[in-house]
Amino acid sequence: MIKVLIVDDEPLARKALRRLLEQAPDFHILGECGNAIEAVGAINRDKPDAVFLDIQMPRVSGIEMLSMLDHDTMPRVVFLTAYDEYAVQAFEQHAFDYLLKPIDPVRFEKTLQRLRREQAPQNLGVLAGANQLRQIPCFGQHHVLLLKMEEVEYVASKVAGVSVISVNGEEFPTALPLHILQERTPLLRCHRQYLVNVDRITKIQFLENGLAEINTCGGHTIPISRRFLAAIKERLGIV
Repeated sequence: MIKVLIVDDEPLARKALRRLLEQAPDFHILGECGNAIEAVGAINRDKPDAVFLDIQMPRVSGIEMLSMLDHDTMPRVVFLTAYDEYAVQAFEQHAFDYLLKPIDPVRFEKTLQRLRREQAPQNLGVLAGANQLRQIPCFGQHHVLLLKMEEVEYVASKVAGVSVISVNGEEFPTALPLHILQERTPLLRCHRQYLVNVDRITKIQFLENGLAEINTCGGHTIPISRRFLAAIKERLGIV
């Protein structure tokens, strides 16, 4: 059974795709998401084998959403697109599958056959924006906040999960793990549990036993472990 997730901001488009998938008995629909932020949580939680992903969605596009996922465990992605044939050809050249809206049933069956053959993992690096985050999705009460990098003071991993601390001192939980934020943002790793915005560092305080700590513009003190101290000094040009 191939587990799939539908991600599209248009309810009618999701309904049409669900009808087609329900005709394939070896495909199981895990659920539907109306935006990229919901989809990130669903993918991390439910581990689908394939995702039918709309490219053009408000706030966070389908391609931007890919940068929020761990590429080592990435499901196969089938793009839903209204792009013209030249854009479609570009996707084909890079071995991505796609469905042009409105979905043609014959073309759709070819997509299902490709998924059944379990193709090799996709090379997502060829897509601009698939490897770098421009903003971090954070969760508030009844809303999702997208923090730009210049609005981030530091990020901390706590028992309850990963939190983003803004330049205003507000704390917001995020579903993105530290290693994804380290790989795909300019944030600097200074400790096993902390990332810091380099532009918000005001002072490096050297302590005993090879330890150090960072003082930020917002008045926060963040530890630096011995493991990361040399890299930090090199990044900041400290001899």
